[in-house]
Amino acid sequence: MIKKISLVGFRNFKNFDFEFSNGVNLITGPNGSGKTNILEAIAYISQGKSFRRASDKDLTNFDSNFFRISATIVKDGTSHEIIAGFDANLGSKYILIDDKQIDKIGNLFSLVPSLISTDRDQDIVDGPPSERRSILNRLISIIHREYLDLLIDYRKILENKNILLKEQKISEIKPWNEKQEQLALRITEYRLNFIEKIKKLFIEKSAYFLKGKKAELIFEPSYDGNIPLDSFISQELRLGFSIVGPHRDNIEFTIDGKPARIFASEGEKRLMILAFYFTFLELFKPDSIVLLDEPFSVLDERGCEVVLSSLKNQSFITTPQIVGNRPKGNVISL
Repeated sequence: MIKKISLVGFRNFKNFDFEFSNGVNLITGPNGSGKTNILEAIAYISQGKSFRRASDKDLTNFDSNFFRISATIVKDGTSHEIIAGFDANLGSKYILIDDKQIDKIGNLFSLVPSLISTDRDQDIVDGPPSERRSILNRLISIIHREYLDLLIDYRKILENKNILLKEQKISEIKPWNEKQEQLALRITEYRLNFIEKIKKLFIEKSAYFLKGKKAELIFEPSYDGNIPLDSFISQELRLGFSIVGPHRDNIEFTIDGKPARIFASEGEKRLMILAFYFTFLELFKPDSIVLLDEPFSVLDERGCEVVLSSLKNQSFITTPQIVGNRPKGNVISL
């Protein structure tokens, strides 16, 4: 758990200290007060970057040329100190665990595993399949480090193959197709296994979250290995890019068997993704901290209570006001 965090020159915080409880921490305040910035700082000491895709320079306070995040973490009864910072003058960042520079971001995530949900999560339901492939890749990579390596290798192969397709170098494409086939089948296997493992519990949790409605994640692989990739060369040469493989997999959320992007309300979409995340936590990462940015903005009172009652981990929630008739957990007012 995170006991406390200190921010210097980070976003709108010139010098602030925050202490947290091991349960639910509600961060309240008006718009623009910096609620999400606190979540961003917490996420930074877990993932080594901004979940809002901001550069380190953009995280630095306007009146400062550096930022520094210091946090005290307790893991398995042992206390650790994490320090992360950025110097705008040098253009360099550093991340230390117990005064030692880390060599892999994975070391950071192992110490402070986290799951983050924002209002952009509705894009996972509404957006193109690439959004859903992205979240699937992120979650599977958390469980299996080798899966992330497969994705990196696959993207390199795809980039090289697409260059050859654009240059019409037919004779050089086949060896890349062989490599692509091998990796494609392994990536597809990971995705199929993951979806199969979460299927039952996700249906159960979504029914609770969605008042009895059933949500599912439907996976349609683009490539199953039955047809060699060489069969698509003529089409790919015309288009100039690879048209078959995990990068073209179709993934869709459904609600009672219908596309959720069309038939689910905005509140149902947010609850569906939260049910999906909580399913993942229960099955694979029960020790993760949970960060929820304005989860109640599109939810009714029942939806808010469902989310709060489902939190088993140390959690950080931003909200303009206290949800329900009474405070729940530690309250940080800005």
